[in-house]
Amino acid sequence: MMRESLGQDEYGSASPFDPDDLPNLNAMGPAMGSGNDFEKYAVAVIIVFGALIIGGLMAASMTFGHRNGFLFALGGATAAWISGNALLLDRPRIYALFVGIAAVLLIGSTLTLVI
Repeated sequence: MMRESLGQDEYGSASPFDPDDLPNLNAMGPAMGSGNDFEKYAVAVIIVFGALIIGGLMAASMTFGHRNGFLFALGGATAAWISGNALLLDRPRIYALFVGIAAVLLIGSTLTLVI
């Protein structure tokens, strides 16, 4: 069998992993997570309750007729959505920036309802 050139598989696409190292990669996988799934559940709780809070702010603003509060909540939801994409693309500074923007907009939405 003829070996592929370094970093490519039989289809010509680049691969960062050497096929001979696959058993070692699989051996490292479970040890890295230490066997618990608490982080997955924490992320799920954050997503669900974050969506409920943002949706609740939008609904409350519409109910009380606060257009500015609704737009602040919509902007916060959009910034939170962009931050999720930044997290998937492994851009921590952009993630932190958009989380901060979302927090400020959602605080503004809350203040329009309270004041």
